[in-house]
Amino acid sequence: MRKFASCIAAAALAGTALLGVGQAHAASAPAAPAAAADPAPSCVEGTGAVIFDRVVTVWMTNNCATTQRVMPTWNYEMVPAPDCYELQPGQEAVFHRDKPFLGSSWQFQGLVSC
Repeated sequence: MRKFASCIAAAALAGTALLGVGQAHAASAPAAPAAAADPAPSCVEGTGAVIFDRVVTVWMTNNCATTQRVMPTWNYEMVPAPDCYELQPGQEAVFHRDKPFLGSSWQFQGLVSC
């Protein structure tokens, strides 16, 4: 009976260790953005791309009649966060970052007002 109890205790300890590894791995995943900001007006266009799972680029164009302040957003929090761009009517801007990311799981979400 002692041998059986020892086996159960060993299995429980091993399960706890595996659970801890799983939690540590989950904690290392990038966090989602903390707070949702107001979306940019529809007259400001943004198109994003991830190239070779490394380079992210967003092309922004202000088609509004007024100056707009916008920032690109992604499905994960980007550290450091992209800058806020002030675009005059008709102005274009490009956000570009060359940095290893977690594969193709990064997706451009859109532009938000800042």
